[in-house]
Amino acid sequence: MSSIGEIKKKIIILGDGAVGKTSLIRRFVVDKFDDNYLLTVGFKITAKNLQITLDRKHHYIKLQIWDILGQKGYVEMHKSSFPGTAGVMFVADITRKDTIESLDNYWIPNVENLIGEVPYIILANKSDLMADAEFTEEDLKKFAYKYGVPYYFTSAKSGENVEIAFNTIGKQILKSDETRIPKSLEPVTLTYEKNPMIEILDKIIDDFCKEFGRYDDAMPVIRRQFELANFDFNNPTLEDLKNAIDRLAKVEIGFKDTADVEANRNKRLKWLKEIEL
Repeated sequence: MSSIGEIKKKIIILGDGAVGKTSLIRRFVVDKFDDNYLLTVGFKITAKNLQITLDRKHHYIKLQIWDILGQKGYVEMHKSSFPGTAGVMFVADITRKDTIESLDNYWIPNVENLIGEVPYIILANKSDLMADAEFTEEDLKKFAYKYGVPYYFTSAKSGENVEIAFNTIGKQILKSDETRIPKSLEPVTLTYEKNPMIEILDKIIDDFCKEFGRYDDAMPVIRRQFELANFDFNNPTLEDLKNAIDRLAKVEIGFKDTADVEANRNKRLKWLKEIEL
């Protein structure tokens, strides 16, 4: 068998909050499990090297794994974090039927709207809780058949099928045509309950990231500030948003002049007034 030099590929992990996306990544990367739920703030990036044998050749892939906030409505954040994606892992929770419905009416159409056609797989996570399952293997099989993609029952707790799932998306990426042109699709309307607070927060984050320079450089700064404020990304309040604006303005003092910082702060506060009206 021959070997092929290392290539880098970006994959994203998508699905509703608390389906176990972060836990699956942790199990794959460091082979550990922690059942304490931690909300992913914005997105987090992890990397792991993967060796895949395909057509009697060894391929070495450095997977750049993007764990993205599982909250609907962060449109600008998703627009900025999806580009460059080579493959997607969509995750549902077997104990919550609504999470697989969300893949169908929000997450899969969202990817198709923003980046077109890429290889992906469907994961029904928390197979260790099969006794509490709200959908069956037959349901999952039909769902995956609809999209023509592989599916697995996984458990971040036991490790069931986690390694196999990541290897499968790696193989799917290798098999995909490297010269592929993203499929031209008619935009699909996403089904979700809009939250004006989330829409404004999304604008604030996007604006700060653009002022900072790069989205993936700015996100750890945002994550730190919001964690210090015990900020709730799922249900931000008006006071949360005012606090976020003030905190980010203080950060901007470190790389912008006072007039620009104040102008950015006033611009973001003006967005809040639109809600108050």
